[in-house]
Amino acid sequence: SLIRTITLGDEEIETNLILQLFSDRIFISITQLSGKVGSLLLCNVEESIVDNSTTYNVRTLLGTGVSSRGGGGGGEREVSMREVFVRRLAERIVIHTRKMAGVSETTILGGAEDGTGPIAPLLVGVGLKPGCSNLSVESFNVLVDAAMELYQDGWKMSHASGMVGMEGPD
Repeated sequence: SLIRTITLGDEEIETNLILQLFSDRIFISITQLSGKVGSLLLCNVEESIVDNSTTYNVRTLLGTGVSSRGGGGGGEREVSMREVFVRRLAERIVIHTRKMAGVSETTILGGAEDGTGPIAPLLVGVGLKPGCSNLSVESFNVLVDAAMELYQDGWKMSHASGMVGMEGPD
């Protein structure tokens, strides 16, 4: 596991990022809730060499993403923000995978015959403080960049000198 802590926004909200690479999954947790996972989202990426397309399927596995505290009607925005965050992170990981394969950012890798995509399924725990739908574009990008930097560091460790490194038990 790799762990990072960053601060976000003017209020300097402490945000913890955790990465765990498994042989069949990528797990990233982003939390401001004292280590609680919050909502758990899964993103599967599929590529088609037939029509040269990449499809990102994001779904919430646990949690609604809507805080029961405070009402306010921003729940749907919070859910959408989390889904956009996970998709953006998956897009960046796919681009990284293509670069590491020695092809251009737009080259379709096609995945395996068993239907798996260019990356293992991405499981993301998002536990942001209530009101995350008001997250600024700058803070959103800082979160994506920090998660991506953590992923790249983990990828380097797991591929260094032929070592498995970060793989956990299956």
